[in-house]
Amino acid sequence: MKKWGFMLMCVLLLSACQREDEGKDRRLVAAEHMLEAITEGNKRKIENVYVEGAVPSPSDILKSKKEWGIESLSYEDFQMEEASIHVFHANYEDVETGEKKALAFRVKEDPERGGVIIDFVGVVEGSDASSK
Repeated sequence: MKKWGFMLMCVLLLSACQREDEGKDRRLVAAEHMLEAITEGNKRKIENVYVEGAVPSPSDILKSKKEWGIESLSYEDFQMEEASIHVFHANYEDVETGEKKALAFRVKEDPERGGVIIDFVGVVEGSDASSK
C-alpha cells in the first residue's frame, strides 16, 4: 500500500512540474513573438500580444527603437533569457554605443484571451543587462 501511495505522489509531482514548464514555454513564446514584431516594425503583431492601453504604447515602442539602439537589429541579434518567472530579457549590443543592454518583457496570464500577454516593454542597461 505504501508503494502505491509513493507512486501516486511521484505522478502528481511530475504532472505539476510539466504544467509549470508549459507555462514557462507559453510565456517565452509570447516574449519571442513580441521581440519579432518589434524588430519587424509590425504594429499589428505587437497589438496581438500586448495589453491594450499599456505604457509604452505600440507606437511609442516603435518610435523608441532608435533610442534603444535596436533600429537596425534583426531578431537573430538578440539572446533571449528568463530573468524571472514573469520577465524575459532579450539581450543585445547597442549599435551606437556598443553597450550591453536588454529589452525587458513582462509577461502575465490572460484568462480572457486564453493564454499569456505582454504588459510592459522597456530597456535594461548596464549591470542589470546580461553580459552573455
